Amino acid sequence: MSLDLVVAAAIFIASVAVAIGLGLFVLTVVLKMQARHRKRLARVGRRRMSGRLDMEEARLMLVRQKQDSNLVVKLTEALARFIPLLDTSRLRANFRRAALEWSVGSFVAISLAVGVVIAVLMMLALGRPIYVTLLPGLLTGMLLVDRFVKFRGGRRANRFMKQLPDALDTIIRGIRSGLPVIECIAGVGQEYEDPVGGHFRAISERVMLGETLDGALWRVARVIDKPEMDFFAISIAIQVETGGSLSDALGNLAGLLRARERMKLKIKAISSEAKASALIIGALPFMMLGLLMMMSPDYVMPLFTDPRGRIMLLAGLASISVGAFVMWRMTQFEI
Repeated sequence: MSLDLVVAAAIFIASVAVAIGLGLFVLTVVLKMQARHRKRLARVGRRRMSGRLDMEEARLMLVRQKQDSNLVVKLTEALARFIPLLDTSRLRANFRRAALEWSVGSFVAISLAVGVVIAVLMMLALGRPIYVTLLPGLLTGMLLVDRFVKFRGGRRANRFMKQLPDALDTIIRGIRSGLPVIECIAGVGQEYEDPVGGHFRAISERVMLGETLDGALWRVARVIDKPEMDFFAISIAIQVETGGSLSDALGNLAGLLRARERMKLKIKAISSEAKASALIIGALPFMMLGLLMMMSPDYVMPLFTDPRGRIMLLAGLASISVGAFVMWRMTQFEI
């Protein structure tokens, strides 16, 4: 092995290590800020008036203590100090949001399986031994599985938010006709499909079993993790304890949700040109590579057969991925 190849490999490995370290640092900061935000919402929301013990939090704490006896969970909690993605409370919240019947052990097992596959593919692509590609492969597999869980949960929450304005209109009509709030919520659970129907049926069933209405609402609000659902829970809790015009507050919320949906559609239409440009620019390198392989395969094959060519391919793929991610983030707007 020549000296230049060793230097190039060392520079590449150092760059990957620095990139992974920076990514984990940024991810740690973001997760801490999100956790701080959720705690602030909990203080303002669930414990805003009476200071009563949150029975759901107490139940989850007891369940967590029983689950923490598992060796896999203990090991995951220890690793969470260095890898924030492995925080067990965060993982369980994501599982509930995505409606997945997973445990921490199943998440670790799936992440290990995906990571091993990625490590083997990297070994074959780079021509490096498995012990060099194992750690990056495991980290990538964990990130991919975590992204899948969050994507599934976010998509389910977005479907909930799209159905929520119509559900609020049903509740408003029921309140104006003289029905109690809980009966209106039960009617929504019977008339609408999941996820709104399932969550509202769960609220009605828990209230029938003796749980308070605001407690059942905040249980669902924790799963949905959207500020609009928090406002819905706060509106009903305040109306139950202090009185007031609930129909007007819910009507304003429904109008706000519809206005935000219209604004999102306008932004989607305006940014469609930029998205199309990003797709074309991102596809050009692969199209050119395919054309060159058809026209002059001998000219291109060193990229796949020579170790330096593999490193160049991997660096180019990483650069294209970063550029595509930046362009995608530029077309995403918070409303």
